[in-house]
Amino acid sequence: MNDWQHIRLTYVTHFYCNQGNIDSVLSLLRSYEHYPKDILDSTHFVIVDDCSSVEYEVPALNLNLTWLRIDDDIPWNQGGARNLGVTYAKSDKILMTDLDHQLPEDTFRYLITHKNPGRSFYKIYRNDPATGKLIKGHSNLFFMSRARFFRHHGYDEEFCGHYGAEDYRFVKYHKYHGSVQRYLPRRIRCDIREIDRESSYHSLNRDLSFNTPVDLKKAEEIATYGAEHGHSRNFLNFRWHIVTISSRTPDKPQPRRWWKPLWWFRCLIAPLAR
Repeated sequence: MNDWQHIRLTYVTHFYCNQGNIDSVLSLLRSYEHYPKDILDSTHFVIVDDCSSVEYEVPALNLNLTWLRIDDDIPWNQGGARNLGVTYAKSDKILMTDLDHQLPEDTFRYLITHKNPGRSFYKIYRNDPATGKLIKGHSNLFFMSRARFFRHHGYDEEFCGHYGAEDYRFVKYHKYHGSVQRYLPRRIRCDIREIDRESSYHSLNRDLSFNTPVDLKKAEEIATYGAEHGHSRNFLNFRWHIVTISSRTPDKPQPRRWWKPLWWFRCLIAPLAR
């Protein structure tokens, strides 16, 4: 039985490959595999295969890893894949990202030690691959609380099956309910990865014609009826299975003798922290 109580950050990403291989995924994980022990011991990687058509075997990786596969072939199922990945996360702090981004070591350490995001959800500035200069964060890369993710029902899977709008509506829905979108400090960044889009990616058509009216309907619902409207509550409407699970053996944590006796103090300050 695996023990995950040492996990401080869960890194959630997903993929769909219908070309030659899944090297775009494996190359990223093999790169992370060489990061320092303090990062790897504290991070849980959740990989969701969104019913890729290519065959492969998952190699042994020295990571805290949960690899999942969706069994129903739903085009553009990013929202469902993210919902599934967050469901299996072993920490409240989560990072959701696509394969074309990679976190440097300093960014991992910052997220691992960052306070719980609570009502805030964060974007991360990026390094321009050509110049190394700071550029704005990607629209679907989020650092946030797993509890907050579920409080507002995760991604709306009514968008799944067609391209686009699910990230935009996810952000809007959270903002309308009092979540605050922020940026992490400018020094905390992620790198943009080059992916072989000819042999280790997908060839799905990007057509917004179906999801744009869906998005407009949801915007009207929440504007008309208020809180909790504008989200279908469709969630994990597909079959999936666990492909593999692996975990590292961390060092024994340092004792915190006064943590339990101070429970009453945490009760006193809890209302002030809201």
